[in-house]
Amino acid sequence: MSNYYNMPKLPTENSPKVEIFVDDRAVMVPGDTNLLEALKAVGIETPHVCYHPYLPVSGNCRQCLVEQEGPRGRMLVISCYTPVTPGMKIYTPASSARVKNARKATQEFMLVNHPLDCPICDKAGECTLQENYMEAGQNEGRLRPEYGKNYHGNPEHQFIDAKGQLRGGKHVDIGPRILLDEERCVQCDRCVRFMRSIAKDEQLQLAGRADHTYITTFPGEKLDHEYDLCVTDVCPTGAMTAKYFRFQKRVWLLAHTPTISMDDSLGANIWLDHADGRIYRVMPRCNPEVNRSWLSNTSRLAFQQFDKNRLPAIDASAIQISGGKVALVAGGACTNEDLAALKMLKEALGDRAELFGGSLLKVNAPDGIAKSGDPVANRAGMQLMGFADVAELLKRAGEFSNLITVNADLYGEDAAAAKALDKISNRIALSAFDDATAKKAKVAFGIRHWSEVQGTMVNSLNILQKLSAAPTCPDEKLAPAYEVISALAGNKFNSACEAFKKAREYVPAFADITYDAIKSTGKLLGGNA
Repeated sequence: MSNYYNMPKLPTENSPKVEIFVDDRAVMVPGDTNLLEALKAVGIETPHVCYHPYLPVSGNCRQCLVEQEGPRGRMLVISCYTPVTPGMKIYTPASSARVKNARKATQEFMLVNHPLDCPICDKAGECTLQENYMEAGQNEGRLRPEYGKNYHGNPEHQFIDAKGQLRGGKHVDIGPRILLDEERCVQCDRCVRFMRSIAKDEQLQLAGRADHTYITTFPGEKLDHEYDLCVTDVCPTGAMTAKYFRFQKRVWLLAHTPTISMDDSLGANIWLDHADGRIYRVMPRCNPEVNRSWLSNTSRLAFQQFDKNRLPAIDASAIQISGGKVALVAGGACTNEDLAALKMLKEALGDRAELFGGSLLKVNAPDGIAKSGDPVANRAGMQLMGFADVAELLKRAGEFSNLITVNADLYGEDAAAAKALDKISNRIALSAFDDATAKKAKVAFGIRHWSEVQGTMVNSLNILQKLSAAPTCPDEKLAPAYEVISALAGNKFNSACEAFKKAREYVPAFADITYDAIKSTGKLLGGNA
């Protein structure tokens, strides 16, 4: 079992400031955190491998060494596990040759048995070991070639290569979604700590001792968990790689769009990594108040369906609302801008129109990591704008002659319950996909997917969050839902900013917020985000 200590306390805007001395210079730093984070707060980056701000500290890589002056003189300490104390005197490589040499030696030891295969490694370009080497090391190896490297690996996977070198396992299938390259593992045990402390399901472990240590699953078991792909995020090298992304694209060729995952009401913050008009992967985007650095496999892999089974754009004149009552239904992926447009359409139609929102899917319990369990991402936004629950519509379906659904696949969610909607003769579906509800509709109108639009949503923590559009829409003729709906209402919004201005009229909590003022980590309604 690996060693690990407490979860690091991270600085916040409310952290007390204390004075410390760094390289004989007085600086004010957060006083309730560790030295590594405190130095980072004043612009001093400290190289590290095993440290992760959202995992318990293990202190086993020794890469973050600094010198601290104490009663017995200056001594080397690991900054990740050294708490800040007022008046402490710290020395970094900027003023201490001892720190510089210690870090250099530590890095040399870490690389001595690590394969130098960066050109073919999937982690190249975002490898912590590589970054530390380029920024602080760039030392020549002193290993005498006649000895060769002592590659780490499970004895069951080791083999002799063509040069007679004993090698570790290169493509070890440790689970349905993860491959392990044992040679690239530096035994930082981030993956072990993630599964133990975050996933609460200890499926990985360090085996062996000293330079024979290797990462493995338990005998006969596989790594298989809803959050197992997070181990590829925390792995600082190319040891753990995701099968779906291996050798698909060099990471430096990817562009990154920050947005929100609209499959759950927590609204996990994500990056859409894309190139050539196609999404290659979805990565967690750090938001300490929402999903920290974690993302479920469900949210991460959903992008594989974003460009499939899409509805085409058609002439808007095909949308005809007949006489009688109109039910306007918003699905969970509708943004606040879509809801404002629907509310405006209701006002245009008068008393014969009513607003409903939600889903027929079951609401599950929160998992405490990155999902609230509620599949209606913008439920809080719907409540702020006064949308009734869609269950109410099912009870009163016989009262309506028109049904307009927006991003709401009610028939796909629960065909038996949605059968009540068959009583409504004029059914119109606005959807990105040719789903079950679109197939039951008289008119199915293609719109942009949430990954392709700008907008806002309110998550289950009452945080107003902003979506950004990735340039991956398969057809430029497809428009955001708010554009189509607002045009039906006779006052077309040409941008998400315009639509948000309308939402501000409907929601008092939005009144003092401008679209551009919403930060990348969101805005807590009624307080500071």
